[in-house]
Amino acid sequence: MDAVVKEVAEEGKRLIDRAWLGELSRDQAVHMFVQVGDGMVRYETALIIIDDGVRRLTVNARRLRILRWCTLLEIPVFGAFAGLAVLLGDYTTAGLSVLFLLILQVIHRAMLPHPQAVPRQPK
Repeated sequence: MDAVVKEVAEEGKRLIDRAWLGELSRDQAVHMFVQVGDGMVRYETALIIIDDGVRRLTVNARRLRILRWCTLLEIPVFGAFAGLAVLLGDYTTAGLSVLFLLILQVIHRAMLPHPQAVPRQPK
């Protein structure tokens, strides 16, 4: 039974990915999920699962897109500030630039999407 549940869950993930990529419509993904579930997944439940999965992928993709641009821009900008400050002899500004760069790196690492823990049912 566990193998069947795992297979249905994996197929649900694939259907969510395909729906998010636009290969399937929402209704097609829900219909296919109900068919794969073969009585284990009701239509309303499949609808909620597909919608939540697509929404989570959209939010994480937006967050990663913002992080990518920030990472691409902040190292050259703060690195240039630090380098220019060192060339001009302003070591305080150079230190602050490096400090801000390190703080932003820590913040961005904390902003990465983390997989949500799924609570286990007590046996």
